[in-house]
Amino acid sequence: MNEKNALIVGIKTEKSVGMAIAQKLKGAGSNIYATYPDETVYEGVKSVADSLGIKKLFKYDARKDEDLEQLAQAIKAEGILLDCLVHDLSYGTVPGAKLNQPLLNVGWDEFADAIRVEAFSLVELSGKLLDNFQEGASILAFTNHWSKIAIPNFNLLGSTKAALESIIRGLAESLGKSKKIKVNGISPGYFYNDSLARVGDTLEILERAKNRTPLKRNVTRADIASLAVSILDNNSITGTIYTIDCGEEIIGNL
Repeated sequence: MNEKNALIVGIKTEKSVGMAIAQKLKGAGSNIYATYPDETVYEGVKSVADSLGIKKLFKYDARKDEDLEQLAQAIKAEGILLDCLVHDLSYGTVPGAKLNQPLLNVGWDEFADAIRVEAFSLVELSGKLLDNFQEGASILAFTNHWSKIAIPNFNLLGSTKAALESIIRGLAESLGKSKKIKVNGISPGYFYNDSLARVGDTLEILERAKNRTPLKRNVTRADIASLAVSILDNNSITGTIYTIDCGEEIIGNL
C-alpha cells in the first residue's frame, strides 16, 4: 500500500484500535491523517499522532455540522486524495454520553446523537469526501455483536451498531457503482478499549469472554489491525461484516 493516503477517524489513545491500524498502514508506507473531537483531548491525540508520524490532525466532532464542513473543506484544500477511510467512532466515549440505562429511558435527542456518531456519520463523511476518494478506495467501519443481541441497559448502543451494519451494506451498493469504492465492517470480540472501560467491570467481562472462546483468549488490537489492513487492500470484497472474536460467536449455551 505504498504512498497511499488514509484518514483514520476516531483515534483517541494509544490503546485505540484506530491507532493499531494506523501503525500497520504507516508501516506499509501510507500517509496517515486523523481527527480529534475537541480541544479537551487534542493534546492527548496529538501526542499519539506525533509518536506515529501522522501527517496532520483535523478537528471533527461527528455531532456538529460545522465540523463536518470544515473537515471536508480542509481535506480538499490540502489536495488529499484518499485511498482509505477508517471509521472508528464510538458514542460510548463521547463526552456526556448517557450509558447504562434502559432503552425506554432514552430520549430522542440522545438517540439522535448516538446514531449520528456511531452510524450516520459514516454516510456524512462518505458523501462530503466523495470527490476526494480515489476510484477503488476502501472504507472500513467498526461494529460489534451487540447489534444482534439484547444487552440490559446498553441496547441504545446495540441499536446504533445495527444501523451501522445496514449502512455499510447500503454504502457498498451506492459507492461501488459510483467510484468502485469498497465498504466493509469489522465486528471484534471483547478487548480492552475506552468504550469497554466506560461500561464497567472490564476485567470481568474480558475474563468471561475469554472463557467462552474455543481459543481461550481475547482478541488483540494487533490481530484486528492485521485483518483491517487485509480488508482495506482487497479489491474483491465489499458490503461484508467480518467477525474476529477467537470463535466466541460460534459457541451456544445449553
